[in-house]
Amino acid sequence: MNTDLSSALEQSITEESKNVASMIVQLGIDAIVKDGALQGIPIVATVASIFKIGHSITELHYLKKLAQFVFTLNFDVEDEEQRQYYISKLQSNKEQANKEVEYILVLLDRYIQYSKADMLAKLYLAYLRKEISWDAFSVFSEVIDRLLPGDYEVLKKLCGKQPIQNGINGEAFLRLSAIGMVYEYQNNSPFDVVGTGANQCLFMGTGTMDRAINNERVYKRTLSGDEFVKIIEKG
Repeated sequence: MNTDLSSALEQSITEESKNVASMIVQLGIDAIVKDGALQGIPIVATVASIFKIGHSITELHYLKKLAQFVFTLNFDVEDEEQRQYYISKLQSNKEQANKEVEYILVLLDRYIQYSKADMLAKLYLAYLRKEISWDAFSVFSEVIDRLLPGDYEVLKKLCGKQPIQNGINGEAFLRLSAIGMVYEYQNNSPFDVVGTGANQCLFMGTGTMDRAINNERVYKRTLSGDEFVKIIEKG
């Protein structure tokens, strides 16, 4: 049994591990305890051995999240050249890679939803591709931890500006604002700018007057929010 976590992760970036992880993700935690299932995903088998993970519902849930992470890592590998690139990144600094994998394992333990393991894998791939720094990965991984069900869908749909109307999604916007994914401003002007170029003019109507009277709150994604959504949607 390999006890080197980064090497175990390297050995899990294979089509075989992807297929086994897919089975576990689709069939549920029962698939984890089937004979030999764990051996098809070296990082899962290694973690189960090192930390002496048993068959409690919590422990099996954790292994399934790890399987989801491995599945997404492999799902987004486009070809053998890219696979070897990711492996070489893990091999370039073993000490650092082991620390990174340890951190990922701690994060997965904190997450409840399987979708968060999927997001974390996409972030890690972006880090391996040098699209984001380790500091940015750490910040975004904490963002994932603090998302409640439905928050990401609100963030993803937030293109341009989104006014708060009758409290719809209001709590989600407040949570997203607290973690730096969106920002709020008061749009209480009774005017809108319409037209382009020389044809621009100010327009005032019933809607703009209502907005001014009600001190309409408007939310937009921050640059970090835009980057986060871009990474998760790209995979």
